[in-house]
Amino acid sequence: MKTLNLLAAFIAVFLVTAKSYSQMPPEPIKSPAIDAMLGTWVSEPYEFMGSKMTDRAVHSLVLNGQYMEIDVLSKSDGFTYEGKIYIYPEKDGTMKGTMFDVFGGAGTSYTGIVDGNKVTMSGTNDMMSEVREIITDGDKMTHNVTFDMKGMPQQKVTIIYNKEK
Repeated sequence: MKTLNLLAAFIAVFLVTAKSYSQMPPEPIKSPAIDAMLGTWVSEPYEFMGSKMTDRAVHSLVLNGQYMEIDVLSKSDGFTYEGKIYIYPEKDGTMKGTMFDVFGGAGTSYTGIVDGNKVTMSGTNDMMSEVREIITDGDKMTHNVTFDMKGMPQQKVTIIYNKEK
């Protein structure tokens, strides 16, 4: 009988808690910069660290529209890179985010600023730092990226993405 009473109490607390939380989600984020980036983007071939790369990046809103999730798949001869990025705007207009990828570890932490159609993100992890300037212009998005990797020369690359229809 005690077990039945305990189970009933647990179910009651769960239902009350679930109902109260279900009524509290904030409004989805409102960011013209993020709205401009939503959709599927395919890069023109570009060179990175001696290899020709092509990317496919899917940008979508997730978790009640609180985050922009970016799924990245990059291919070159003999190597496939995968990453998942979460970006969100702060109330002051800046952006923050985290990226996880095939290399594992704690991920890359990003901070950024928005200036019209340009977002500048700075990211760091144990192996490297990067500055990524993202300019969105309709169905074209340009990433100007500078990578500083431990023990390697600085890499600069421009990646041009076209929105998939």
